[in-house]
Amino acid sequence: MVQVRMTKTQFREKLHEFRREYDLDLTEPAGRVTKQGVTAGYTHHHETLTVHILDKPVFISTEYCEQQLQELLTPA
Repeated sequence: MVQVRMTKTQFREKLHEFRREYDLDLTEPAGRVTKQGVTAGYTHHHETLTVHILDKPVFISTEYCEQQLQELLTPA
Protein backbone atom coordinates (compact mmCIF):
# COMPACT_ATOMS: atom_id res chain seq x y z
CA MET A 1 0.00 0.00 0.00
CA VAL A 2 1.18 3.51 -0.80
CA GLN A 3 -0.15 6.57 1.00
CA VAL A 4 0.63 10.14 -0.04
CA ARG A 5 -0.60 13.34 1.58
CA MET A 6 -2.30 15.26 -1.20
CA THR A 7 -4.82 18.08 -1.13
CA LYS A 8 -7.92 17.91 -3.29
CA THR A 9 -6.33 20.43 -5.67
CA GLN A 10 -3.11 18.39 -5.91
CA PHE A 11 -5.16 15.25 -6.53
CA ARG A 12 -7.08 16.89 -9.38
CA GLU A 13 -3.81 18.13 -10.88
CA LYS A 14 -2.42 14.57 -10.75
CA LEU A 15 -5.56 13.27 -12.48
CA HIS A 16 -5.03 15.75 -15.33
CA GLU A 17 -1.30 14.94 -15.49
CA PHE A 18 -1.99 11.20 -15.71
CA ARG A 19 -4.58 11.73 -18.44
CA ARG A 20 -2.22 13.95 -20.43
CA GLU A 21 1.07 12.08 -19.94
CA TYR A 22 0.03 8.45 -19.45
CA ASP A 23 -3.35 8.23 -21.21
CA LEU A 24 -5.02 7.16 -17.94
CA ASP A 25 -8.55 8.33 -17.33
CA LEU A 26 -8.91 8.31 -13.53
CA THR A 27 -12.04 9.19 -11.59
CA GLU A 28 -12.63 11.06 -8.33
CA PRO A 29 -12.39 10.18 -5.48
CA ALA A 30 -11.73 6.48 -6.11
CA GLY A 31 -11.25 3.95 -8.85
CA ARG A 32 -9.11 1.33 -10.50
CA VAL A 33 -6.44 1.66 -13.11
CA THR A 34 -4.49 -0.85 -15.19
CA LYS A 35 -1.31 -0.05 -17.06
CA GLN A 36 1.38 -2.41 -18.36
CA GLY A 37 -0.13 -5.38 -16.57
CA VAL A 38 -0.34 -3.74 -13.15
CA THR A 39 -3.78 -3.06 -11.68
CA ALA A 40 -4.16 -0.71 -8.73
CA GLY A 41 -7.09 0.57 -6.74
CA TYR A 42 -7.00 4.06 -5.29
CA THR A 43 -8.97 6.34 -2.98
CA HIS A 44 -8.51 9.98 -2.08
CA HIS A 45 -10.01 10.74 1.32
CA HIS A 46 -9.19 13.38 3.95
CA GLU A 47 -6.23 14.66 1.91
CA THR A 48 -4.59 11.25 1.69
CA LEU A 49 -4.26 9.28 -1.52
CA THR A 50 -4.10 5.54 -0.85
CA VAL A 51 -3.11 3.11 -3.59
CA HIS A 52 -3.24 -0.70 -3.37
CA ILE A 53 -1.63 -3.01 -5.92
CA LEU A 54 -4.39 -5.47 -6.85
CA ASP A 55 -2.71 -7.48 -9.59
CA LYS A 56 0.67 -7.53 -11.29
CA PRO A 57 2.87 -9.76 -13.42
CA VAL A 58 4.58 -12.45 -11.36
CA PHE A 59 8.05 -11.21 -12.34
CA ILE A 60 7.49 -7.72 -10.82
CA SER A 61 7.57 -7.39 -7.05
CA THR A 62 4.89 -5.51 -5.15
CA GLU A 63 7.68 -3.53 -3.47
CA TYR A 64 8.96 -2.36 -6.86
CA CYS A 65 5.46 -1.27 -7.93
CA GLU A 66 4.97 0.61 -4.67
CA GLN A 67 8.36 2.33 -4.95
CA GLN A 68 7.57 3.50 -8.49
CA LEU A 69 4.15 4.76 -7.40
CA GLN A 70 5.62 6.61 -4.44
CA GLU A 71 8.06 8.44 -6.73
CA LEU A 72 5.35 9.20 -9.28
CA LEU A 73 2.79 10.45 -6.77
CA THR A 74 4.84 12.45 -4.28
CA PRO A 75 4.15 16.14 -4.91
CA ALA A 76 7.21 18.19 -5.83
